[in-house]
Amino acid sequence: MASPAVSSLPDLPEPGGLCAIHQPNLFPRLTTLAKLFAADYWIVLDDVQFTRRDYQHRARLGILGEPDRQQWLTVPTHLPHGQPTLIREALIDDPDRARRKTAAMLRQYYGASPYRPVLAQALAQYWTPSAQA
Repeated sequence: MASPAVSSLPDLPEPGGLCAIHQPNLFPRLTTLAKLFAADYWIVLDDVQFTRRDYQHRARLGILGEPDRQQWLTVPTHLPHGQPTLIREALIDDPDRARRKTAAMLRQYYGASPYRPVLAQALAQYWTPSAQA
C-alpha cells in the first residue's frame, strides 16, 4: 500500500491528520521511513544548520550477515557559509567522485543482496555523471 504522504502539497493541508517533520539524511533509517509512511503529510526541515557529525551527508554501512563490520560512507561537502550553513545551502564537493565512491561502496557492501537488482534499477538515473544531466 502506498503512503498517503506527499513531499509537496500545492495548498495547506486540512486541519487534523498526522504531520511528520524530518531533516534530510543521506540514507534515512527504517524508523524515519516508517514515520514518513505513517504520516498524512510531511515536511522536509532543510532550513536548519548543517551538522557535520550527523547523518545529513553520511551513513553507516554494514555488510549483510556481518553486522559487526561497519564503515562510514561520507559524501564530502562544502559549506559556503562555514558552520552556520543551512542544510539546503550545503554543496557536494566533486559530485562525480562522490557518485562513483557511493556506487562502489554500495556494490561492495550489498552486491550479494537479493534486492540489489531492484535497488540498482531505482538508482540508475543518479549514477550518470552530472555533465550528462
